[in-house]
Amino acid sequence: MSSFAGHALAGVTAYLCSTGGARARAPSRWAVVPFVFVAVCPDLDYLGVWLLGYGAHPRITHSLLFALVAAVAVQCVAKAAGNTQPLRWRWLLLASVSHPLLDLLVGAHPVPLFWPLQDGVAVRGVLPSAGALRVGNAYLWRNLLIELGVLLPVFAALVALARGHAWGRWRAWTWCIAPLWAAFVIWSIRLPR
Repeated sequence: MSSFAGHALAGVTAYLCSTGGARARAPSRWAVVPFVFVAVCPDLDYLGVWLLGYGAHPRITHSLLFALVAAVAVQCVAKAAGNTQPLRWRWLLLASVSHPLLDLLVGAHPVPLFWPLQDGVAVRGVLPSAGALRVGNAYLWRNLLIELGVLLPVFAALVALARGHAWGRWRAWTWCIAPLWAAFVIWSIRLPR
């Protein structure tokens, strides 16, 4: 699985993309919460494992169907709560779909993307696994660094594109970051699986 930080950053990225360009009204600071929630909520099934010792297989919370249901549910709750600034649907859905896609990019386990039609999809991973969640686990911190090195430049580029920044404004930044990003991708791919 990808790390909590990677999933949360995907939600923040979708939120930042949804806020639009210079003409968009500035949303409330709290508007980021639904985006981060849908990006991390598939891992709430761990509560069943930790509290009840129950582990579902396949983890249907990692399916595209669950991502769609979660995004619709959050949108309905936001409307029912009287949200005056509706959440941008495509970005909320993208935040929700980001979770199973990031886990798929880890490649450690098959992800039930197309559940109930198919049990799981697996690919060769390009992101490191989060590893055992223990503060003293050096691999956890190394893998988190690699994951952020791979994801942050991609997320920054998505935000820049969604906000309509011209290529000329961030071209120099891209040329400086691209080799560093490539180094993190190569480091990640070379990790033993």
